[in-house]
Amino acid sequence: MKKRQYYQVQVQSSQRLTPTMQRLILAGEDLHKFPDTPAGSYIKLLFNQYGEPFTQSPTPEDTVLMRTYTVRDADANAGTLTVDFMLHGEGVESGPASHWAVTAQPGDTIYFGGPGSSKGLAEERDWVLLMGDMTALPAISAQLAALPADTKGYAVISIEHQDDKQVLTHPEGIDIIWVENTGTDTLAGYLNKLEWLAGTPAIWAACEFSSMRAIRSTLDEQFDVPRSQVYVTSYWRKGRSEDQHKIDKREDLAKYNG
Repeated sequence: MKKRQYYQVQVQSSQRLTPTMQRLILAGEDLHKFPDTPAGSYIKLLFNQYGEPFTQSPTPEDTVLMRTYTVRDADANAGTLTVDFMLHGEGVESGPASHWAVTAQPGDTIYFGGPGSSKGLAEERDWVLLMGDMTALPAISAQLAALPADTKGYAVISIEHQDDKQVLTHPEGIDIIWVENTGTDTLAGYLNKLEWLAGTPAIWAACEFSSMRAIRSTLDEQFDVPRSQVYVTSYWRKGRSEDQHKIDKREDLAKYNG
């Protein structure tokens, strides 16, 4: 079995981007050997059983809680990594990663594993549709910035507050639609409000578990898009830890593909 690769980094800076998003820039010598990360790649931040960040590389005997976050930007030459955190409330009840992101100070150390890569937009397409809540905003932002300049389509992003809007780099032909979150069908409901463009779309969506299922059902029942052109996943589930959500996600996918 291949030994898992861990990287040690320190917090270089912390910035509240919007009411619900915190940006941390992580730095360290280990990042000079960090692999190239295509848009949408992710890392797994390491916390102990008490929700505290690992400041030394974990041993096989340690209990490790992993929390997954998209790489917003990586600069191997500078030895920096930018990670945006959606904030899930106040205090330790918000979860180890969200709480750490708010309280971390420059110089604080943490270890992480990765990178991992997730499925992106189908390459054969006439236009694109990206959808997600704020947990997917970093991945959507990275994908938008990497799209060819002549790409057409939409990015529909559910936000918690009007002030959560961000300035995104994207092709001129992409219409950015910000939607204040009003429930699990917020994103799915927007599928019927969009002007469907000519040709075959490539659809990518990531969000909360219930919202993911609503999007998937709407696409299956109301739109004739080949499954090869669609990637819909959940990044979290309300009321469930990341480990519990992984089990739910695996079971749901098995039933859907069964």
